[in-house]
Amino acid sequence: MSIKERISSQDRIFEEKLNGKDAAGLAGLYTKEGAVLPPGAPRFDGTEGVRGFWQAAIDMGLTDIALDPLEVEEVGDTAIEIGRVTGALKPANGGATQLAGKYLVIWKRGPDQAWRLHRDIWNFDA
Repeated sequence: MSIKERISSQDRIFEEKLNGKDAAGLAGLYTKEGAVLPPGAPRFDGTEGVRGFWQAAIDMGLTDIALDPLEVEEVGDTAIEIGRVTGALKPANGGATQLAGKYLVIWKRGPDQAWRLHRDIWNFDA
């Protein structure tokens, strides 16, 4: 299996956890030192910071996320992924906003050979 196929498989799990509103499950996909770097917001570090960020995003109505890895490069126990993301923001009080953007993820392979998100940054197109 190629590195792009391995990372794509992890992306499908990420989509499943996010669209299933499982913030704890999402946090478990990151390294213990993992960080999300969302647009227009501070950095969120570590398992609890990552979980808290994703829980807040889910509570705001983030859903229907789909990831499309365009480039994946492996360098030892690190992989760099660049891709496109689509989704929607559907707040509980109604209305919906379609989202499209790009992302860059730095993955780390652990001693168990599992790939986990280490740094996760994205932005949405205007």
